[in-house]
Amino acid sequence: MKNAGIFLLFLMGWQINNSVFAQLPSSVTGTWKRTAMTSVDINGTASDDNASMLKAMPCAKNITYTFKADGSIVTNVPDECGALKKTLESMNGDGKCTMTGNKLIVTSSKIPTATYQVDFKGNMMIWFFDYSTNPKTLNPGGKSKSMTIVYTKI
Repeated sequence: MKNAGIFLLFLMGWQINNSVFAQLPSSVTGTWKRTAMTSVDINGTASDDNASMLKAMPCAKNITYTFKADGSIVTNVPDECGALKKTLESMNGDGKCTMTGNKLIVTSSKIPTATYQVDFKGNMMIWFFDYSTNPKTLNPGGKSKSMTIVYTKI
């Protein structure tokens, strides 16, 4: 589950940054840092994917995501990530997303459309991803049920 969580993190970042349509509300715009990521498998077991990712790639704690009003997203990877900086930033160069109500939709010509339920609590933006409502999203072995990602505004 740890390796799948790390892979999903990179896939999710790529999905967000490679979508094709625009317009985000002011509640989403600005610069954010991912501060938590958990997944739940089909048996109901939760995993702390953020801790696993930080263990494998400690520099990830300093990656930020800037959401612009036009729907574009800029991923800022710190130099301390070394060769991963270029790889991650190049994967995330031209993406866009849009939001209707509390649904954030990420679209790309290269990967399946993904829909996240988004809620806000203070300076936190909480994304919930349900694999059953996103059947085309990669789910190795069909073992994941959901994923929750928390971003904190900086």
